[in-house]
Amino acid sequence: MEPFYKNLTFYLSDNWQIIVFVAALLAVLIQLFYYFYIYLRVSIKEKIHERNSEKSLPPVSVIICARNEEENLKKNLPLLLEQNYPEYEVFVALDACTDGSIDLMKILVQKYPRLRYTIIPLDSKFSHGKKVALTIAIKGAKYEHLLLTDADCVPASKNWIEHMTTPFSKGYSIVLGYGKYAQEDSFLNKIVRYETFFIAQQYLGMAKARIPYMGVGRNLAYTKSIYYAEKGFSKHAHIESGDDDLFVNAVANKNNCYAEINPESHTISDPPKTFRKWQWQKKRHFKSSSLYKTKHKLLLIAEPITRELSWFLPVILMFSIKWLVASSILFMARLITFMSITRMNLKTLDEKKLMLWAPIFDIVLPFIQVTFLAQSKISRSKKAWK
Repeated sequence: MEPFYKNLTFYLSDNWQIIVFVAALLAVLIQLFYYFYIYLRVSIKEKIHERNSEKSLPPVSVIICARNEEENLKKNLPLLLEQNYPEYEVFVALDACTDGSIDLMKILVQKYPRLRYTIIPLDSKFSHGKKVALTIAIKGAKYEHLLLTDADCVPASKNWIEHMTTPFSKGYSIVLGYGKYAQEDSFLNKIVRYETFFIAQQYLGMAKARIPYMGVGRNLAYTKSIYYAEKGFSKHAHIESGDDDLFVNAVANKNNCYAEINPESHTISDPPKTFRKWQWQKKRHFKSSSLYKTKHKLLLIAEPITRELSWFLPVILMFSIKWLVASSILFMARLITFMSITRMNLKTLDEKKLMLWAPIFDIVLPFIQVTFLAQSKISRSKKAWK
């Protein structure tokens, strides 16, 4: 055993640069796979974007679950109720509201015939999360085709509903949209928006690569039929989050899911104002992501690991004259690919003033996410679903 240990130690000490280069090569190749096979697809337009006739557009129920969102409802509902779409309703589930949301709704329904709502009363003996409110809203919705968003979201255009529901007429049952955050002049806003963009780049790109794995409730459409076929949220009713990503992870497949990337299809939300608020949002997501299908978890875990290795391993080798050229080629291949495709996708998803920050965020975000993930495993705090 001792001679074997000595030989292994000698081999590693004498050939460590080869081992580092092979690891760097594999990391860069895997990263190139992500960028060319998945992320690049975000900026590839498809014929489905051609405008349909009104006859082919299905009736739609736009669903919002709101808990004490009076100000957001007052500000945003008119924008949802004045869309360029022939037949739709906006159905609001007022969940345990103690503010003026109910009184506001009584006023708005007089002005907007498309608006309907239901009230879920506050019950001190029974606490519940968003899934209960969303289940009630889906059952109360008038139409087969559902389009989900949040009270603090505004559509990027008056053609939002049309863009998000056109894929239904092409035979799709699930439509994934982009829910972006409003631009503000702060470092926190930039890193939050970049991380939101990067996650969208992943789930939209993977959906276009026919391996869909999640969607976001700020901008998500599906049919009642697929909801009932899955028995709603029953498989993950034991956790607070997951009404969007876990549901899509369970029901989406290579044939029934479409990724909509047109800028007019986006929604825009108020960004978290503090690091703690952002941290809470991410902790909720990580708790549900642990229940993703194994193949999806492997793809999501491999990406940040190979990302960091592709940044740091070539730099380590650059200190050796022997490996300077080879390591520089690896580093530049990944960097040029990253910058080029990221620039394209930022433009496609209409995200501004993030490109100069992209290399920094690309490096630091995995470390922040690991911290959030560790905290999500420890924390058991119960907060309102909104």
